[in-house]
Amino acid sequence: MKNNKTMAATLAALGAQVIFGFSFMFTKIALESASPMTVIANRYMVAFLGLSLVMLITKTKINLKRNLTKLIMMSVFQPVLYFVFESYGIKLTTSAFSSVVISMIPVVSMVSGIFVLKEVPSPLQYVFSFLSVGGVVIMSLAGSADGTVSAAGIILLPGAVFSSVAYNVTSRKISAEFSVFERTYAMTVIGLIVFTLISVLQNIDNPVNVISAFGSGAYTLAILYLGIFSSVAAFLLLNFANTYLPVAKTTVFSNITTVVSVIAGMIFLKEKFTWETAFSTIMIVAGVWGVQVAKK
Repeated sequence: MKNNKTMAATLAALGAQVIFGFSFMFTKIALESASPMTVIANRYMVAFLGLSLVMLITKTKINLKRNLTKLIMMSVFQPVLYFVFESYGIKLTTSAFSSVVISMIPVVSMVSGIFVLKEVPSPLQYVFSFLSVGGVVIMSLAGSADGTVSAAGIILLPGAVFSSVAYNVTSRKISAEFSVFERTYAMTVIGLIVFTLISVLQNIDNPVNVISAFGSGAYTLAILYLGIFSSVAAFLLLNFANTYLPVAKTTVFSNITTVVSVIAGMIFLKEKFTWETAFSTIMIVAGVWGVQVAKK
């Protein structure tokens, strides 16, 4: 039974990161019609409606009449702080620099798991994790473009890393107290409230801009993907994975996102596929595989 749950959790972690991989392409499409904060607000509007519908159909009940401090804290880390730090960090740096910084999430998660959850990875898991990170670094630098890296961006991007790590660790820690649906529901509601408020404040002179982009078919399709798949399905899978897997095994899958986003760009956006991309893809996949199978 335990092995079945571990396998299901592993597949869930992989599935979540594959979904996140395609989200970059849909985010690019959405950003052609609205500002970053409005895009995020719209995706959480759709996410809330989608998750509520799923819970209604499946008759899933949640009980939030408990100490909600940890649940709220987890939801502040992800999506609120992560999206704010990532959005503005990427805006103030180059895509290559931001990708390299974000790729450090699995390594920082491993270290945090030791101190917070007492989950000690094996030496081989460290090796394979750094191999996966190295693949992301090579892929990012190979596709780097001219741009500037500001001091503010350098400060903000590590904030995204630590927010993601804090989310994974907290989700893992409270998994016995709150169900997968309860954790995902809290993240969705808090994301909806915070980002809608930010979007309204940014469009205070013309509030209709908060929802006007839905007039575009391409934008609506992109937001449906980001809301239903990236914000609901992916986080249901990720919260399930955090319930049964150590953070070292869950977070290393985040580098698969880079591979999927590159392949999606190559297929749908006709972006170039180079030998550096092929080599780094092998490194990333080998690193992810190694972390899963390495023994203490």
